Amino acid sequence: MNLNDLSLFIRVVETGSFTSAAETLNVQKSTISRRIAQLEDSLGTRLIQRTTRKLKLTPEGLELFERSRDLIDQLQLVRDEIAADSSELRGRLRMTMPTEVGIYLMNGVIASFMDKYPELEVDVELSTRTVDLVEEGMDLALRVGPLPDSSMIARKVATLSRGLYASPAYLQKHGEPVTPDDLSRHQCVTLVKPFDSWRFTDWNEGEPATFGKQMRTNSMSFAREMGVQGVGIIRLAHVFVDELVEQGKLVPVMRDFHVTPTEINALYTSRRNLTPRVRAFLDHMMDRLEAHPWVSDCNRDA
Repeated sequence: MNLNDLSLFIRVVETGSFTSAAETLNVQKSTISRRIAQLEDSLGTRLIQRTTRKLKLTPEGLELFERSRDLIDQLQLVRDEIAADSSELRGRLRMTMPTEVGIYLMNGVIASFMDKYPELEVDVELSTRTVDLVEEGMDLALRVGPLPDSSMIARKVATLSRGLYASPAYLQKHGEPVTPDDLSRHQCVTLVKPFDSWRFTDWNEGEPATFGKQMRTNSMSFAREMGVQGVGIIRLAHVFVDELVEQGKLVPVMRDFHVTPTEINALYTSRRNLTPRVRAFLDHMMDRLEAHPWVSDCNRDA
């Protein structure tokens, strides 16, 4: 039995289809199908019932998957540790993160990491969607905001202080809110869940404020632009709007109240707990981010 073919079989089962496995592994679907057929021939039994709608394991396939999954993970871990001991990580590291986190926070981290480990390939998906790390074969995810209860292991990357901002044109037309209660008479540009509740550490026992009218988006960059265009009041990290404040395009509002800070966390699966590739990236990331303005600014008052 070829262990590489067995690894492909496990990935097909984990992702739920030949197509998804091919995408996560960056190989042709026909190659995976052929290798699984070779595995079945070597074992003398059918492992997967191929249908047009979904993948279904035979009893033999289910037994093989359940008994070999942890074994293959351990073999991969040994392989990675040997590579790490030789100071030369190889293979592929796959991660996902929100667009702005990738562009403004992680750009230098990833570039320097790839320079440090030239034999390692890196896939980065910039997206606000919640990715299932196991199902989609991801090693690591960076998430902003509250984390749902899950089996994932989280490591805090940064705590971001945030404030409220509006354009001079908006304030001239609608007036300036003085307290969170005033937001019920203002239009606000918010981010989609789980980031759309505006809470303050020193108001209403941390309960969310209400808005008079709300525009919602999944992009921090677009929310910032809508603030500049005078669409409404925005809530963003200080460092994400500092330049626009200096240029007079945005004005801080309600500075007597402090917006609840938010966290950026790195998540990885407990079953593949800190492979050498993930461990090396986390260590490199934390080292490089130590002096980054998004991180060093986290204790600044609003």
